[in-house]
Amino acid sequence: MDSMTFNGERKSWLILLEGREKSPFAPQNNNLLRVPEKPGAYIESTDTGVLYITQPIGFMVEDDADALAKQDELSSWLITDEPVPLEFDNEPGRTYYVKIDGDIPDFNRVANLRRGTITFVCPDPYGYGEEQGPYLFENDAITIENKGTAEAYPIIETTALQKSTSFMVAKGEEDFFMIGQPYDVDLETIEQFPQVAFYPMDSTNGWSPITEGFFFDDEVSGGTVTNGTITAENGRFGVSSYGTSQPGWHGPAVRRSLPKDMEDFSMTFGVGAFNNGNGIGKVMALLLDDNDDIVASIGLLNTRLGSKNIRVLVRMNDGDNIRRHRVMDYPGDEGNESTVFSGSPLNIQLRREGDHFYARTWQVRDGVPHARHSEDIIDDTVEFQRPVRQVALFFAKYEDNPVFNMYTYGFRVKDNNTRIMDEDQIPYIVEKDDKIVINTKEEVVMINDEPVTDLKAFGANYFMLDKGGNHLFTFPEGYFDSTIKWIERFK
Repeated sequence: MDSMTFNGERKSWLILLEGREKSPFAPQNNNLLRVPEKPGAYIESTDTGVLYITQPIGFMVEDDADALAKQDELSSWLITDEPVPLEFDNEPGRTYYVKIDGDIPDFNRVANLRRGTITFVCPDPYGYGEEQGPYLFENDAITIENKGTAEAYPIIETTALQKSTSFMVAKGEEDFFMIGQPYDVDLETIEQFPQVAFYPMDSTNGWSPITEGFFFDDEVSGGTVTNGTITAENGRFGVSSYGTSQPGWHGPAVRRSLPKDMEDFSMTFGVGAFNNGNGIGKVMALLLDDNDDIVASIGLLNTRLGSKNIRVLVRMNDGDNIRRHRVMDYPGDEGNESTVFSGSPLNIQLRREGDHFYARTWQVRDGVPHARHSEDIIDDTVEFQRPVRQVALFFAKYEDNPVFNMYTYGFRVKDNNTRIMDEDQIPYIVEKDDKIVINTKEEVVMINDEPVTDLKAFGANYFMLDKGGNHLFTFPEGYFDSTIKWIERFK
């Protein structure tokens, strides 16, 4: 018998009964302009409404206890926070993104049969087919056919073959998307954010354990270093032992010297804290000067036992822990009980440009950035300008309280040449082997998984693929290897 796959899951005991109601196309609502003394009206525009699907269901039960268990399983399965994919067995290759609407008002029992009607609402009223591609551009051009009955959102992925000041993809002669500025022979090129170092977390080689008893002097991000152990496993650092218990915050730490003194910089920390509500902990990247004093802290923490919240902390320190200034102290967009940072790795970036400090966050899930937030401050405290010479990673728990799992995934160090640039210079936006992803549905562009929407050129648009044939070109010629993929949509 026919059933359905909802949010990637099936129930073997669920049966789809006859009587599904679904319009063959999304509702079309015309906005009319009526003119006095003129018959009829003009159509000003047409809105596409939401699509509703009603589906009778049924299932057999052994007894009342089995019925109650299946009802609980049904509600846990079908009630979601966001629209999720729905596929019917008798509509192969077609996916809808739905959410339950209302209840099951006609739910009833006939002997050992339970049945009722579910109503799904599709805020996105289109059906989706199979993913097409990825297809490779040849000689910077490609011709593709969109066989859906509606326009489709392309995802363009490209790898730089050499340095470039721009990347552009054009559809025909009308639509284009571009980041950066085209090369100009009359202008000087400059690397705005040249990479100094990238430290993956697949090995602790190059990282030195910090001596037991050393104290990081910051009452929020700091604490006492113990004889605990940081290990590398599955491409990340974690803690196998927090060492001998201490009063206050304590735990193991490692550090390494940077290739040079960092003045203006951009540093990005890949980090995760998986708080289940039963622990207190923090994981920090501490930027240190030549004297081992803290210049800045970047990391995640939770100080409240019983809370699943994780806060993002980015904080400047004068080295004597007298003057501090928080660039970001953010619990998530839902406040102190938000869990947005509690279950997935997060990127935290700190940029210093003179007395201006910028912090931002993002996660990348399924190729799309989430949890994006940014804040900045201006502070002319001279001690906040001290060169950064080292980075330390500090995992800490509080006294004898339980602690949740925390990991670090990578640390990237870049120079920041923004303040020395002038109008006669064009910055490179990519180096050889950098990867660009343009997701037109989400209206986001990333370089090496970092959102760079600020590089989008004036007049550029996240264009869609037309029904039928589409001709695309990339520029500058010979600079990129590009592919395109999309999911066909059906009205």
